[in-house]
Amino acid sequence: MTENAPSKRGLSKLLKTFFLAIFVVIAAIFIYLSPVPRFIRESFMQRVTSAHYEILCPSGALSQDALLEFAKQREPLFAALDRKLGDADSNATIRIILDPDFRELPQFDRSDEAPSYSVSGKTIRATLNSKIPKLPAALDAEVLLSLAWGEPGNAQIGIWTADWLTGEWRGTEIGMAAAQLEQRLGHKKVASVLGEEPGENIYTEDQDLLGAAWISEIAEFSGPNAVRKLYAAKMAHPRVAEVTKVLGTTPLELDRKWQLWMYSYLAGIPSMPHDSGMPMDMPMAGSH
Repeated sequence: MTENAPSKRGLSKLLKTFFLAIFVVIAAIFIYLSPVPRFIRESFMQRVTSAHYEILCPSGALSQDALLEFAKQREPLFAALDRKLGDADSNATIRIILDPDFRELPQFDRSDEAPSYSVSGKTIRATLNSKIPKLPAALDAEVLLSLAWGEPGNAQIGIWTADWLTGEWRGTEIGMAAAQLEQRLGHKKVASVLGEEPGENIYTEDQDLLGAAWISEIAEFSGPNAVRKLYAAKMAHPRVAEVTKVLGTTPLELDRKWQLWMYSYLAGIPSMPHDSGMPMDMPMAGSH
């Protein structure tokens, strides 16, 4: 009994050290993510305002003129996005906080790397890493969508819908960008776009492009109200069965419209190989 005492004391000390380390890590994470220090920091930032934007950054990081120019350049984007939503948020103000020390755990990964920006309510926070700030237009679209239509029922569908609202992908019109991707990958059915098809390995960025293109097809063939229904639908993981139920259609019709829409863009690419034209067995309207 006495011989075991030292070993028990050693084990007890080891456990205390372990739990203390865990406590320190949890406390550090709490302090790191706590909104209080961030609120205090942002309260002392310099700011400018325009018709629909409030831009903030730490004092000295950018000049007032640079911030104001950034806000002015953002105004046409706001107008275009709001017009596409039927001027639902014409009086809204988007708050953009540009911070060289911005760090935040992403709510949803757009890629394998953590993004340098986040969207929360009407606020966009982003890393300021140059004297000429550049932010994806889809961030503004996410804010306006949440104001006009509420929060998305599924994060992935929300991201695709935001990209659809911008109308472009990396500077190229979404339909043309998706058609160029299809030339490389071949046609992907809706189930593949949704990540439902077994054996399909599509890179995250390619899947996001095809998803945004698919939302664009729904908007063109069925109208913005159909997009809104899909955006609002509560789905843990979107599947063809759930999507068809929300849109009031069938899997065959879902794929038929998607394929028609995609091939209408492929037809406009002159460099398209001769042997990759529209397949002869493509389901047509009314076929079952």
